[in-house]
Amino acid sequence: MILLKNVFLNSNICDILIDGNKIAKIADKLNTSADEIIDCRDKAILPSFCNTHTHASMMFLRGIGEDKNLFDWLNQDIFPREAKLKPEHFYPLSRYAILEMIKTGTTCFTDMYFEVPETIRAVEEMGLRAIIPYPGMDFFDEEEAEKRIQRAIKYLDKPSPNSRIKKALYCHAIYTCSQKLVEGFSDLAQKYDVYLQIHVSEAQKEVDDCLQKYGCRPVELLYKWGIMGPKTLFAHAVHLNDEEIELVKKTGTVLAHCPTSNLKLGSGQMNLQRYLDAGVKLTLGTDGVSSNNSLSMISEMKFAALSAKNKAASVLAGKVDDIFQIATQNGFNAFGIKAGEIKVGYLADFILVDMNNQFLLPNNNLKSNMIYAADSSCITDVFCDGKAVMKNRIIPHEAEIIADFKHVCSDLL
Repeated sequence: MILLKNVFLNSNICDILIDGNKIAKIADKLNTSADEIIDCRDKAILPSFCNTHTHASMMFLRGIGEDKNLFDWLNQDIFPREAKLKPEHFYPLSRYAILEMIKTGTTCFTDMYFEVPETIRAVEEMGLRAIIPYPGMDFFDEEEAEKRIQRAIKYLDKPSPNSRIKKALYCHAIYTCSQKLVEGFSDLAQKYDVYLQIHVSEAQKEVDDCLQKYGCRPVELLYKWGIMGPKTLFAHAVHLNDEEIELVKKTGTVLAHCPTSNLKLGSGQMNLQRYLDAGVKLTLGTDGVSSNNSLSMISEMKFAALSAKNKAASVLAGKVDDIFQIATQNGFNAFGIKAGEIKVGYLADFILVDMNNQFLLPNNNLKSNMIYAADSSCITDVFCDGKAVMKNRIIPHEAEIIADFKHVCSDLL
């Protein structure tokens, strides 16, 4: 058991008992024995972040292909460099991504990349939660689609190494995947009761091309193909009209908002407040560092808030509580994980922040400070599943992780 003493929670000072992987007690004072007692004087506790869309092993592509639109960026800079990746590269790349996520307060992420066993190995070792999907991309080759479906079955048939890792599936996008692959993965997702992800309506060109090729918009197409539902996540979803928003709400499909990537690639701005008002399930993701160029959910919250206000031309859009909720509670809820709130019975996924940090003073509104002022220097400790993955700003084997990453980058670049 771990006892947090004198920690700031919701404007009060209290003690919190962690028993195993859950929050067991919260009280003004707890006089109980514990394996470890942590003095949290001048520290506040907050739920950790859930990054619902990223590409962890793309870390080597930070700063590559700047100042290009989505499709030029993909075809000229990303796809050619990804072709150089070898299986042995993914473990050190994933570890470095996880290092950055821990430092910025994320304890759960949804990946979308290749060589999933290596990513799983990194997640298992470093103690985070993750949803790791098997990749689907066939470039409209039906033979390749069938191979992907069979490989996905083998992947899903093997159990996850622990409860922190959920297996899933992803299709890259309607412009890289055939109907056979999308429907095949959808059938598997339902059969195995796992989550399915896909990039949707990220750029206006995607919408225009879909209208020309299929005679309907992307969300309408995916609805026809039968893949929408509460265990389906649409990444980006920038260019949705009213009918598509209604389909998303009706089916319970989850959206992952990635404002920094959308702005950087000139893909457009989601009208976040419009989606919030419609009652759709909204979460927050960073996308990969190749298009962000960061995995920080702290900075992602700021971009989400500012983008929402700018798009709606209203200061009432993207309110502090809404932004913080989509970065924390909503993400965990989307994947059936009881975390994202500091409450008894919830999983012990949380961060401790330094209330004397220059970005958090004065403490008029802690959530506002975290969204608009904070950076990673504010975070002192990160706990996932009741265990410290960063303690006093120290992550185990950090120097080794950085050295391995630099070696891979020199090999690839």
